[in-house]
Parts: sequence; C-alpha cells; structure tokens
Amino acid sequence: MKKVEEAIGKVLRGVSAACLGIVFVLFILNVATRLPFFNYNPTWIDETIQFFLVWSIFTGAAELVRIRGHFIVDVLTDKLHGTAAGQILAVISSFLMLAVYSIILFFGIRLCMKSNAAMYTIPFMKKSYFYSCIPVTAVFMVLFTLRDLILNIMDVVTHGEITKKMDAEKAKLIEEDEDAKIIAEAANALKQDEAEKGPNSHED
Repeated sequence: MKKVEEAIGKVLRGVSAACLGIVFVLFILNVATRLPFFNYNPTWIDETIQFFLVWSIFTGAAELVRIRGHFIVDVLTDKLHGTAAGQILAVISSFLMLAVYSIILFFGIRLCMKSNAAMYTIPFMKKSYFYSCIPVTAVFMVLFTLRDLILNIMDVVTHGEITKKMDAEKAKLIEEDEDAKIIAEAANALKQDEAEKGPNSHED
C-alpha cells in the first residue's frame, strides 16, 4: 500500500508541476502577444491559464493531504503529542477532515454533472472538464484522510504504538534530509532560547 501511495504521490506532483509549467509558458506568450509588433491576439489564453492553474492547485492540495503537509495550527497537538488526549484529538481531527473532503467530493460531482455549458473562448471544452479537478482530487483527499483516521484509531487501540513508529520514520527522514535537519535544529534552538529566557522574556 505504501508503494501504491508513493506512486499516486508521484503522479499528483507530476500533474501539478506539468500544469504549472504550462501556465508559465502561457503567461509568457500572453505578455509577448501584447507587444506592438505582434499581430496575433489569442483570446483563449486567459481561460486556458485558469484551467491549468486550477488543476495545478488541486492536485498539489491532494499531495499535501497525502504527506500531511497542509498548514495546521499545532498548539494543542504539540502539547498533547503522545498522550491519550492527543490520540483522541487526532481521531476527532481526522474525522472532521474526512467529513469536509467528503462534502467537497459530493458537491464537486454535482457541479460537474450540472455544468454542460462550453467555455467562452474554448468552445470544444466543457466547463465540467474545468470543474472536474474538484471531485477527482477530492477522491484522493478522502482516501488519504481515511488512511489517517484508521491509523489514528489504531493508535488509540495500541496505546500510542503507531505514533511511536511514525515519529521514528519522521526522525529517519530528517536525518536523511539536510534541509529538514537544519529546520529541526533551528526550531530546537529557538525553543531552548525561549526556555532559558523564561516566561517574562517578552514583557519588554
């Protein structure tokens, strides 16, 4: 399953990168066609840029869900990490995210089914193709969040064994990744500095 997940991740990153590359090329073309010596003024560029930009964003978002890389507020999760309360909080958090992604999937499918109109400057392209990035990527978001929910429930049942294994894997990755190691060292140094200054260090 891990190999399948990593393969899906490579596809999502590849699609996102390819779409972003196309957007970059089209932006350059859009600027170039505005020069006075160009007689060609393609009306389809703006909508095409929107199409590939949206697909790039949503596929990238699905990959972030897979690697748990989205922005999070981790005040409680850091304090309760490794505790029984932290395990319960992780289950609740995963359940709420699963509910949100399921709603996005449901209404994304409905939106695609109702959108039969063609795009304005690209008549052969239906708007449903444009919107289809929502349900397609939401499927992966639901699956990855379901994975996290199952792992979090297993963590509660095994009294934190899953968390220990994931922490060990994360530590191993940090050891292999120079950038991650530098960031971790900087974070630890900042915590030590704050601990040495004490709680009254920010009064001035």
